Amino acid sequence: MLRKPTPRRYLWMVFLAFLVACGQQTVALPTETPVPTVVSPTSIPTSTLMSVTIIPSPLPTQPTIPVITPDPIQLERWKEYEDALRRIILKDVESVLCEWEILGRSDQEIYVWAVCMSIFSVESTGLPYHSTMPTVIHIDADGAVQSVEIPGGGTHYASDIRRMFPPDAQERYFERLIHFQELTDHLNWRREHPEEPPLIVLSATPMP
Repeated sequence: MLRKPTPRRYLWMVFLAFLVACGQQTVALPTETPVPTVVSPTSIPTSTLMSVTIIPSPLPTQPTIPVITPDPIQLERWKEYEDALRRIILKDVESVLCEWEILGRSDQEIYVWAVCMSIFSVESTGLPYHSTMPTVIHIDADGAVQSVEIPGGGTHYASDIRRMFPPDAQERYFERLIHFQELTDHLNWRREHPEEPPLIVLSATPMP
């Protein structure tokens, strides 16, 4: 006859059965969390600076023509005016060209700033004869040149300017409000092209 297990023995049997059951289970180990791979940022190459050489455009062979208002009669008689200026400003030099800019005028006088230059150079210096002078051109009723007057030298120069020229022409002269550089540049160009007219004529000629 079998004896019934006591409650205490029963508890031990249950405990042993529990241990056996636990021994047959697989204990899950914690999975390893993958560590993300850190990729260093790739440096972006900077733009390569290229040196650019700026080549200036070639200068024109003929000087730029400024606006110099001529007298209508001079356009017809410019050779006469040029010859008159040459004979008074560089009278002892041959083959001379002259440029002039009008400072003012009256009925019988034209007040100009004149620049004259020889075509041929001086042997000792290699430079041309050159002279610039405020000048009064006296004309008759039809515009023909009667005479040319220039101020005296030394102490008479300033007083002659005030005597010969009206106030507005004096102001332009003393303030140097004259296209002096343009006149000189055109004269240098005309030394190679002596058949060309002075700048004052070209200023009144429409360009093509």
